[in-house]
Amino acid sequence: MPTSYAFLCARDEASKEYDRLKHEGLLNSDLKPMPYGEHIAIPVKVGELELEFQTVERNNPHDALKEILPNPPKKWERLGDMVIFQQGTDTTNWPLAEVTAALNCNRVAIQNEIDSDITRKSQLELVHGKDGWVVHRENFVDYEFDATQVMFSSGNVTERRRMGELQTKGEIIVDAFCGIGYYTLQFLVRGEAEHVHACEINPESIFALKKGLERNGVSENCTIYPGDNRQTMKGLQGIADRVILGLIPSSMNAWGLAIRCLKKSGGMLHIHMNVHENEIEKWVEKTTEWFATASGKTATASHVETVKKYSPHIMHVVLDLRID
Repeated sequence: MPTSYAFLCARDEASKEYDRLKHEGLLNSDLKPMPYGEHIAIPVKVGELELEFQTVERNNPHDALKEILPNPPKKWERLGDMVIFQQGTDTTNWPLAEVTAALNCNRVAIQNEIDSDITRKSQLELVHGKDGWVVHRENFVDYEFDATQVMFSSGNVTERRRMGELQTKGEIIVDAFCGIGYYTLQFLVRGEAEHVHACEINPESIFALKKGLERNGVSENCTIYPGDNRQTMKGLQGIADRVILGLIPSSMNAWGLAIRCLKKSGGMLHIHMNVHENEIEKWVEKTTEWFATASGKTATASHVETVKKYSPHIMHVVLDLRID
């Protein structure tokens, strides 16, 4: 095996340190990180400790598709062992067995619009493979779900990572729109939160959340509340250090309930919203004023995260708002 200098870090710091080393240009990207005792060894270009690493083969999958398809797609998404092509992709005449071999996957699917009703059900179409169940690993967390039944937005990867990197050890958290555990699992696995109270209306998402909790060994640290959170959150008053309002285009229907979920001493809210790119600053100001008035406390905007572009000129943003 080839050798490389290595940077050692704690397992729960590996994702953050990997990103930092990559940003600083120190990462040896030809090799992959590996366990080293109780630590993770990340290959770097300079250092003091030299270790053996397994080589990562870097083949261009698009070149492989060119040998099979006359005009292959340039973009796709991978969830576990499933590759998902963009909406409108015509696979009618594709040799799908050869496509899966070229992309090193087992299943192929076509993306469609998420159902617009309150359950936000996936309408992904499986065109090769037996079922839609995947195990998708992201930021050292395993998500287990049926991609044909529930949504999973790869575009939110940075926000899921950010939530896992917050200082939430020992906290009680209410996740008002938990889905399959996009943020719940990050808080429990990486953030070491004491307990998450997870509200979800979609039975398919709840089933997937239970699988994810079990797979990551954190089932005992989460209580699930099935049904409409306008009812379930009423029973969670005064318990939370932090509330996640992770619904777009708007989570406004749960804002008042979120305030009441916080402890008397206050806490942190993470408010998701779709906002026009030219109105983000104004939205932050008005939202902060609304929460200050509604709570009768001091509301302070501590951070605004732009997650991704949702549609032309419309941005998915998250406001971190402190209530004291």
